[in-house]
Amino acid sequence: MKILESHRAELEKIIKRLDSSFFYYDLDGLKDHLQGLSSIMQEDPDILLWYACKANPMSAVLKVFRNCGFGIDVASKGEIDQVLRSGIKPQNILSTGPSKSRKYLRELLEEDIQIVVCESLNQLYWLNDIAEALNTKPQVLLRVQMEWEDGESVLGGNEITPFGEDEQTWLTMDKRKVENLDILGLHVFQWGNILDIKRLENIWTKIASQGQELAKKLGIKPRVLDLGGGIGIPYHPSEKSVNFQDVHQVLKKLKKQNGWEKIWMELGRYAVGPYGHYMTQVIDRKTVRGRDLLILDGGVNHIVRPAITGQSFPVELFRKSNQDMIPFQIHGPLCTAMDNLGTLELPKDAGPGDWLCFHQSGAYGFTEGMPFFLCHNLAAEVIIYEGNVMIPRTPRKAEEWLV
Repeated sequence: MKILESHRAELEKIIKRLDSSFFYYDLDGLKDHLQGLSSIMQEDPDILLWYACKANPMSAVLKVFRNCGFGIDVASKGEIDQVLRSGIKPQNILSTGPSKSRKYLRELLEEDIQIVVCESLNQLYWLNDIAEALNTKPQVLLRVQMEWEDGESVLGGNEITPFGEDEQTWLTMDKRKVENLDILGLHVFQWGNILDIKRLENIWTKIASQGQELAKKLGIKPRVLDLGGGIGIPYHPSEKSVNFQDVHQVLKKLKKQNGWEKIWMELGRYAVGPYGHYMTQVIDRKTVRGRDLLILDGGVNHIVRPAITGQSFPVELFRKSNQDMIPFQIHGPLCTAMDNLGTLELPKDAGPGDWLCFHQSGAYGFTEGMPFFLCHNLAAEVIIYEGNVMIPRTPRKAEEWLV
């Protein structure tokens, strides 16, 4: 999670040129990572990876996934438009997301997107009627919200969420109303950012087994089980990355033991998170009731995840320092105490004018922020690709979007 030393000089130039907070993405590292995943996947073509572009829908990122042979999971009309503009073919697009209207479902089919996760009986019946009118037969996964004994997750865990229907509701499905649909199987995803392979295996084992029983009761052939994502990345030095070879072995075992023909996964954070970094400047330093604070140019207006999850992005001082490390409470510029990026260790001489680099922010960074509050600059975006540094998005001042 160190700064790319080979690009330090270029980043110093970017800092001077932009003079404002920015994300930078190492697309060379991303490409190497995806090629490594693809080589593992070649062992079993019945296990398929998609990229959940909600993690980072930047066009340059999407094109790397496209060129590495990944399909793309979309969850909004905006994502669909972005993905199609990036050259992704409709047959390589999977539509997820809990809020699908009749109009939206029709737009999917009109764009020739033929793989749809239905999250309710309403969506299922609406899609059937639209498919009949358009003389097409889309492929469908039924999203199931299972019961769990305990545990919380950003995807819901054991909580009741808008994702899917419970098993009892799906069992009331009227097959006469779905004759224009090709029901491939089930989609179950309620747990996110997990680093323990044993816990992942336990969750997936329950889903695979219980899903198989539901498929039998529904009278559908268990062709595809979509497990969503859920594989975490380390945000703390004590945490270790998940080895995807271990994940693949678990998925092969589950497929064999539970009779599923294919298993799909929608990787987001695990695919792209480590290859993005957020750079921002220290504006002020002070000590309040014995605690050292740093106040930054950017905060949760650009990287809101710490406020949502209580988990910080790992941070590094951009310049070199041989000073001892001490804890700083780090805040952004917003007029709210929730603009807290965590208490993290930095060299004790860190102060105004320094730049900080927050790692692991390639996922749920730029598009997850709350950029309009207080009218600060929108973050710029920088990419490093084939050794070249480019700036596809410069900072945006409030005067460009305020009315």
